[in-house]
Amino acid sequence: MVIWVVLAAASFLTAMISGIIGMGGGILLLATLFCFLAHAEAIPTHATVQLVSNTTRLLAFLMFVDWRTVRRFWIGALPGSLIGALLLWSLGEPTDSERYLKLVVGAYILVLTLLPKKRGRCSGGLWWDFPVLGLVAGMAALTVGAIGPLIAPLFARREFLKERLIATKAVCQATLHIAKIPAFLLLRSLDYERLGMLTLVMVVVAIPGTLVGKAMLKRVSDAQFVTLYRVALLVAGVKVFVFDGLVPLLRSETEG
Repeated sequence: MVIWVVLAAASFLTAMISGIIGMGGGILLLATLFCFLAHAEAIPTHATVQLVSNTTRLLAFLMFVDWRTVRRFWIGALPGSLIGALLLWSLGEPTDSERYLKLVVGAYILVLTLLPKKRGRCSGGLWWDFPVLGLVAGMAALTVGAIGPLIAPLFARREFLKERLIATKAVCQATLHIAKIPAFLLLRSLDYERLGMLTLVMVVVAIPGTLVGKAMLKRVSDAQFVTLYRVALLVAGVKVFVFDGLVPLLRSETEG
């Protein structure tokens, strides 16, 4: 029961964080789930909760969605998800190759966040940027887990702000979570009796958490939003690169 209370509280708080800055909540929730569940259980549980959380954000900020960007993202995300399912089938449980992948993802987040933006770059960006991002994100979604930090830097570099960023990114993430769930149902052996009710509780509390975050966003200025978003990206990049990639890899080499 204590585990249920902790994970329910984590679901509420992380949904609230994502409702304020559009990211950060997913990776924090996944880190919390890893403290109590096995990798094969944490990833699909996280995907289900995040699907509801992102869908709630989508509905709450629906009028701000940039559908042109979403369509460009879908071009790559749909085939990428199919490739990701094949990768999951071939990799099975976490391997050293997955840890190398997280090193690459973490480095990408940090470099793209710290790299100065060119002046005068329009918010629309290049014609191929979001299709390529969708392809990579779709491929990585089933193994990396929290995919928000992977797609977040490009939104920041295209000068999306506040509601527009949160809404558009939520649609893109929801697409990936929808693709992940059927793959897990086919490729994973899950204890639905044990995890089903826990997941439902986390889903239910994520909805008001998102709405509370939306209400708090009104008190955040554009400048404050940019700062919070940038800090969240840096924290996520360090977490993925160091704690998800480098530390487990060094530990496995030491033990080997």
